[in-house]
Amino acid sequence: MTPPLTQPTTQTWINVAIYIGVIIARFPRIKERWVAPLLRGPDWFFDVAVPPDFLKGPGAALLRNYRWRLLIPWEIEGVSLLALWAASRFNSLSITVVILVITLFTRFNYCAARIATENRARAFERPEAMQPATNVALSLEPRTLWNYTNWWVEAAIALLFAAAAVWMAFYPTAVPLVPRKFIGFLIVSLYIQVGLLLVKMGVVHSSSAAPADNREQYLAWRESLRRFATRMCDMMRFMFALNPLLVLCLITGGSARSAAAIGVGILFIALLIYECRSRLKHLEVARRTRPAKFPLLPAARNARGLLGFWPSLPVLLLRTANGYALNLAAAPVGIAGLYFAGFAALWVWLAR
Repeated sequence: MTPPLTQPTTQTWINVAIYIGVIIARFPRIKERWVAPLLRGPDWFFDVAVPPDFLKGPGAALLRNYRWRLLIPWEIEGVSLLALWAASRFNSLSITVVILVITLFTRFNYCAARIATENRARAFERPEAMQPATNVALSLEPRTLWNYTNWWVEAAIALLFAAAAVWMAFYPTAVPLVPRKFIGFLIVSLYIQVGLLLVKMGVVHSSSAAPADNREQYLAWRESLRRFATRMCDMMRFMFALNPLLVLCLITGGSARSAAAIGVGILFIALLIYECRSRLKHLEVARRTRPAKFPLLPAARNARGLLGFWPSLPVLLLRTANGYALNLAAAPVGIAGLYFAGFAALWVWLAR
């Protein structure tokens, strides 16, 4: 006799609703990457100047292949979540980990797809656009994390973590949750904060070279991108900081659950509107900025492929004769490797 299927609990449906909200929040970013090759009109394919009829010929296949590659992370995420559901592991912690890993993977996948597609498009680049800028200007303005810190956001993040810790420490009997599991969830959330701060620091300290003949507009675009990226990092940090308190409210039930659902719904709409406006503002600056081609560094002239190891060069993304390549010897790659190794070790320790 076939055993009866286990009915989904209320908490499971809440997790499903939260995940649907995450999907909706991703739409602006997905749309931006979907149309990224065509941002500057038919004369440009990403940062490559192409003939006017490029999209009617080889450009159509390149665009189609690029967009298919963008779907890879979502396919992996869908299979992972279905596996968690089938294994009865569809809880807030597992969903958070899957979303975090896939979010980071989508960024890597987008960069890889863009580099590969842009490199192929360079075979059709207009001859007059192949020459690099003869003069390059560097911005000597010092940038620190302090200059890109919103202290209201930092205070809100600290208060959210403190509220969740105090609730669990002083009212543990009011929450039907094993304290050790919640402490593990809190530690993972704090570790995610560290990772997002590292990403923000990398964005702040990114290079600011610009062509001398278009210096002001190019640096304005770079600063717009930097400001937008750091604000999105802060928004993600705020949402991850909210997770522990939200989990406590949902598990406690009653008026706490209702208040949390209403508050998160209002906050979600407000943040989505803020992200859309910020993204559109930045894309308008990017649309007006003509891409620049910089001279090749000596060590990059004979480089081939999408990956390389150049310890003498500090840059993460290196321009080569065939497009761009990821420098595996760059400091951010080593830091990212240590971070993910630490995350894996933390996950194993918490799973014991």
